Amino acid sequence: MSIGATTWYVATSPPKKRRVTINDVARKAGVNKGTVSRALRGMDGVGAETRARILAAAEELEYSASELGMALATGSTRTVGIVLPSLRSWYFSEVASGASDVLSNAGFRIELINLDIDSDFLQIDSEQFARLFRQLGAGRSRDALLFAGTTSIPEDGGRALVPVAAHGGPLATAPGVFVDHWEGGRLVAAHLTGLGHSALAMVDGRMLGKVDASIWEQRSAGFLAGVADSGLDPDTVRQLRPGDCRSADGEQIGKDLLASPDSLPSAVFCHSDELAFGLIASLRRGGVHCPQDISVAGFDDHPMAHLWDLTTVDQHAYAQGVRAAQALLGMLGLSSPDTEAQLPATERLSVELIIRDSTSPVPRSL
Repeated sequence: MSIGATTWYVATSPPKKRRVTINDVARKAGVNKGTVSRALRGMDGVGAETRARILAAAEELEYSASELGMALATGSTRTVGIVLPSLRSWYFSEVASGASDVLSNAGFRIELINLDIDSDFLQIDSEQFARLFRQLGAGRSRDALLFAGTTSIPEDGGRALVPVAAHGGPLATAPGVFVDHWEGGRLVAAHLTGLGHSALAMVDGRMLGKVDASIWEQRSAGFLAGVADSGLDPDTVRQLRPGDCRSADGEQIGKDLLASPDSLPSAVFCHSDELAFGLIASLRRGGVHCPQDISVAGFDDHPMAHLWDLTTVDQHAYAQGVRAAQALLGMLGLSSPDTEAQLPATERLSVELIIRDSTSPVPRSL
């Protein structure tokens, strides 16, 4: 009887090499360690040839400067915390992506701080926010915090202010990005009425009981104003409030419309693309197809909107993140010329109506 052999695989660490120090780089490059430090930090006072020799020596020796040592020497950790209500939201992820690209190009390391709360309950003047700010603080581990998408501070004159904390100081604000939600709603109304639709409905995205519903109110007001501009009575717009702005809420609205004894509207404006996705899917399951039977438009230009052929309003979430990061760099006394050249200087981002196949002229049967 043979006995099978058992092989055990054991993971081991390779023998540790002696840690390369700044003195090793200095000896190899033939300079003193102060010159090495200045060269690796990009400071003035080091000739181009000497700097190249130092960088080559550091690369050959696989030397990396101690981040802690650099922080102690310069007072900077080159780290920015981007505070987001949720990483599960495509919108906040896009904002974070835009901010991260700018800050990374400026030489900062990015730390994403996921609060996993509803942003509308995080008001800048609330005790909850003050407590959160004290807990996070820029402090020793970060140069700054960027509250991207977490909260907004309106200012007279149509500007928006971005809350930031730089170098551990108190919360301050910098000029941010104003997104014209009112104009977005108006553009949708002009588009739908221009296609001949008069039996209109609007699905409101506000969550029941939340403190700040300003963006939803602006989208509603703009849409109703656009309806009035077309010569129609805005009071005839059927306003539907499912209680939130997610796909599941849009699905419920679709079920409610199908179960209602009233005629279906010929066109629906949804406060968010996710609402529109759920509505379209729910109606399709009930035998009502978009746009043959009903036109549907959204707001946001969600990454999936083009796959649904959804007519929507692009609010430029990525560019919002870019602008927020630029505002933060300005407070740190820095600039980002590469990204600034890609965007206009104005603080206002013009919303854009993206027309796709989810909207069409009113059906002749109506």
